Amino acid sequence: MELKDTAKEMERIRADMARVCACGQSLAGATLVFGQGPVPSPVMVIGEAPGRDETRLGMPFVGKAGQFLISVLRDVFGLEREAFYITNVVKVWPTIETRRKRTRKPTTEEEAIFIPFLKREIAVVGPKVIIAVGRTAFAALVPGAEFTPGRWVESGGLSIMPVYHPSYLLRRAKSLKEETERLKASLAEVKKRL
Repeated sequence: MELKDTAKEMERIRADMARVCACGQSLAGATLVFGQGPVPSPVMVIGEAPGRDETRLGMPFVGKAGQFLISVLRDVFGLEREAFYITNVVKVWPTIETRRKRTRKPTTEEEAIFIPFLKREIAVVGPKVIIAVGRTAFAALVPGAEFTPGRWVESGGLSIMPVYHPSYLLRRAKSLKEETERLKASLAEVKKRL
């Protein structure tokens, strides 16, 4: 696929997602946060869903957890975030309506809406490897497979490296240094494979 064609296809995917969200009751009015990065890209980073900061800024992985992940990617690859295609399975912030919106895990219905779009996105980006950030992203890519961070999974012609979600690592502050080293080791495997 030529660059001009990939850009057009990405625009079609975004337009199709916007139409689906406009029609769906549960998604009506939600802010879509699309993937960003070079197309094609050898590395695709896929997370669960955007949060408050991502929704406000319209970019994936820009909150505290995202900044942590980007800093680890930078340490391992020696590249800035613009070198990676970064996206999420669910493209809207899943929230619990309270006085102040809080993040919740995406529902299976929300995932089912967005997974076909994610598959189209993967086809256009054409990654050599995918970094599946967290259990939800991994399960969307490889349903039924065991989530084992740091262990390669081959599925549908894709090489997938599951890693713990950075928000999980940040919550485990006691062992953050050790967990960060594990994350770096997993990402070093990705770099080797490239």
